[in-house]
Amino acid sequence: MRIKGYRPLGLPAVLAGISIFLNLAFWVLVLATFPKHDPSAILHYTAGVGVDFVGSGWQIFVLPIIGLIMLVLNAVLARLVQSASNVAYWVFWASLPLIEALLIGTYIILLRLNS
Repeated sequence: MRIKGYRPLGLPAVLAGISIFLNLAFWVLVLATFPKHDPSAILHYTAGVGVDFVGSGWQIFVLPIIGLIMLVLNAVLARLVQSASNVAYWVFWASLPLIEALLIGTYIILLRLNS
């Protein structure tokens, strides 16, 4: 049975939707969990050195901003290369949720260091 005007979503739309959901969840996670009373925060940790960058607490918002920028940039680049390279097109779409997940994982590690 065909419904008039219905067009099923493709895999790129599903991947973009998952990425948008992850980025929104990331913003909620940062706003809800990061200690707001601390004027400074540990923002970088190296296994060999330990804590090597302490910055202002508001700088933690750089991580979800990077996720948002990467989401938009990958979507635009995927559209631009679609006719030139099918492999590049799929790499851009498939990397979107992975980037968001890695950024969320990074935030969770930083949150544990700051607690």
